[in-house]
Amino acid sequence: MQSRFYSYARYLQEVFGAKTYKVVVPGGLSCPTRDGTLARGGCAFCDERGSSSFAGKHGRHEAIVAELDRQLPEIRRRFNASKFLAYFQSHTNTHAEVARLRELYEEALSHPEVSGLCIGTRPDCLPEPCLELLEELAQRSYISLELGIQSFEDPTLNWLSRGHTRETSLVALERLARRAPHVHVCAHLMFGSPTDSPTAARDAARLLNGSGVRGTKLHQLMILERTELARRYRESPFPTLDLEQYAERVIDFIEHLSPAIYIERLYATSSHPEECLAPAWSRDRWATHNRLHALLDERDCRQGRRA
Repeated sequence: MQSRFYSYARYLQEVFGAKTYKVVVPGGLSCPTRDGTLARGGCAFCDERGSSSFAGKHGRHEAIVAELDRQLPEIRRRFNASKFLAYFQSHTNTHAEVARLRELYEEALSHPEVSGLCIGTRPDCLPEPCLELLEELAQRSYISLELGIQSFEDPTLNWLSRGHTRETSLVALERLARRAPHVHVCAHLMFGSPTDSPTAARDAARLLNGSGVRGTKLHQLMILERTELARRYRESPFPTLDLEQYAERVIDFIEHLSPAIYIERLYATSSHPEECLAPAWSRDRWATHNRLHALLDERDCRQGRRA
């Protein structure tokens, strides 16, 4: 049966003509909500791991190359991949002087088995020299920018302690489309904050449709230990979405999203299940996967049906 949405696997197959896999490498950079540029302590949902075990490790040439050499044989064997993308995931990987960024990116691209880069960042960390560097690299290599928008609603951004606004994201998307058109932008969104409006998912899809992004990546609100959200949750519990409620948001998003935009991920799984306070379904990868896809089938969800 035809897929209900444009998958990331299909997109990568179309771009590279082969099974392609992202390999996380250490960038050693921080984040403006952690280093004092905007705040300290990070966004309300983010733990000190910074979404990856490499958070805080230095992005030296030896570390990047050694990590690629360490991981590639097992990834090739386990996933039958033949193309590889170096993934700068932890924290904000454009939050440095452009000379430092060039060094990191060029070092990863110099590995003979790396076909391109995936770079995680924020919409408020894209100064003009960075855009120029990204576009320069993208004209000779595959460059994907994973842009952590999280929400287009200011009440939710404030509640998450993001340190940027809806307008910041809209301006960043416009500048990327105009100044770095060869960069493959993937917008990262989070659903499930108690401050989300009832139409947050469909509104986000509609905004992305005309933005020039190539893809999107979804994430449910998770309450993890050692975060500001965990402190708030224990002090005054707030509701989180059960899986059926989350599926309603995902379906609303998919059906309003252009079929030309790939979807990298529908939900996330806690990498340390014992540290996830809520929602409970975030701890179980495959039961969640199976039930979420069953709900898409039950609703006969089709990407772009209401776009």
